Amino acid sequence: MNNFKTKPDRKECLRPRRQGQTGLRPVSAKGQRPFEPFPSETGIPLIPKPRKLLYETGYLDLMESVTLWIDPEPTEIKSLQNALDKQLRYMKLPVQVSVKPCQEQLQNPEKQHPEAYRLEIGAEAVKVSGEEKGIKNALQSLLQLVWWAYCHNDKQIPNLIIEDYPEYEWRGLHLDVSRHFFTVKDVYCYLDSMAKLKLNRFHWHLTDDQGWRIQSHNFPKLNTIGAWRKETDGSSYGDFYTQEEIKQVVSYGHELGIEVIPEIDIPGHSQAILAAYNDLACFPKAFETLNCWGITEDILCAGKDATINFLKDLLSEMAELFPGEFIHLGGDEAPKARWKECPHCQKRIKDKGLADEEELQSWLLKELTKHLKTLGKTVIGWDEILDGKPGSEPVAMVWRGDGKDAVKKAEARVNRYILCPNQICYFDWHQSANEGEPGAFGVTTLEQVYAFNPDSYVHDKPSLLLGAQANVWTEQMQSFERVKYMAFPRAIALAESLWSDPQHKDIEDFKARLEILGAYL
Repeated sequence: MNNFKTKPDRKECLRPRRQGQTGLRPVSAKGQRPFEPFPSETGIPLIPKPRKLLYETGYLDLMESVTLWIDPEPTEIKSLQNALDKQLRYMKLPVQVSVKPCQEQLQNPEKQHPEAYRLEIGAEAVKVSGEEKGIKNALQSLLQLVWWAYCHNDKQIPNLIIEDYPEYEWRGLHLDVSRHFFTVKDVYCYLDSMAKLKLNRFHWHLTDDQGWRIQSHNFPKLNTIGAWRKETDGSSYGDFYTQEEIKQVVSYGHELGIEVIPEIDIPGHSQAILAAYNDLACFPKAFETLNCWGITEDILCAGKDATINFLKDLLSEMAELFPGEFIHLGGDEAPKARWKECPHCQKRIKDKGLADEEELQSWLLKELTKHLKTLGKTVIGWDEILDGKPGSEPVAMVWRGDGKDAVKKAEARVNRYILCPNQICYFDWHQSANEGEPGAFGVTTLEQVYAFNPDSYVHDKPSLLLGAQANVWTEQMQSFERVKYMAFPRAIALAESLWSDPQHKDIEDFKARLEILGAYL
């Protein structure tokens, strides 16, 4: 275990300013005017910055009960009401908001996007229109405004109309629970923070060399053996999520508008599997779940039919737990030394007419992609899958270096891709060069994350870019408090970079809004 220095006190930079101290000018009663890009001088602090905002005369007084009219009528009025009540209790605000289906047809969002919304705040009521995901996004904007009104604006929200939609479809945040395990309560907290920022993809890194974290009924040794490791001091470390807990997390994410994407990392980063089922290795021996970080040459044997059958059965079981579209199969950092020596792998290469071990990994990926496709799933892999011939179906997650070479490969192979270049989007990196700042490898500042522009990576096939995410690797994060410290506020900057109009980004304006909303977010 590593010992960490005391983290810097960030309360000062996140503490909300008192009324009258903010650098944003309060909204005065004005006549209506046409929509325009969200300007800081309106004084309405929202993150991510909305695309269009119209301010009108008057205020909504939060000292009285508020009616929230929804149109079209969603199927989950009760769940929306529960979500609002929960957040208001959490914020300890005595606001009464009643959610009701609107009897009249409200104006739809300007852009017909599944996550677009229109939010109208009048003197006596609030109206929200959009599809189900859009309505959930609108509620997050409303909750930010309610919090701001209570803390900064005399319990009043100016009458506003906001029309908004995201720049990118994929806006994600990742969490590694293999290196260090975090409770279901911690994961719920993570999802709550994501929802406040309108992030919509939770990449759950559930397996690695250091621990298998999902209950398997078909292969119970993954939990009795693979979920545990012996630390260097002789103590035992580990745990796993039951299938019921997995379902609860998936359901919780769905209520917040977040898809939960599991990662089953293969064929490398799989020593927790080999510790439980050593016959799946090229050269079986007594393996142990690793208690150190890095890469091991012992990976799953792609030449054995038993390995293929094991993986298909395992993935079928896992697919039932995650109803979303995507399953991540890793594919990164898989040394081929064992495959070069393995008679089973060399026979597979010869029998299938493959050029080398990289093509063998591509063959394995294709076999599992075909299997998961029959279950309605789309495969994601780290950008190493592009080093072979993966076919066009898997989505590549671009992480190495600045990511630009991998994007060129993805476009050449017509693979959709998601950006998470480690120089910008790895939040285990230091947040500053200050002495004592926790982290590993290089430095990724808030300003660098805010300046991140996924469109700048595109060459000639923009439709292949799904969006981006940040990754939180936890080798050096033993507690959830450390995870939160490392992820935020950089995740807040990323959320705005992936949602808002890139033509109207302003780092100083963002920091002013962050200073007001940081304590809430």
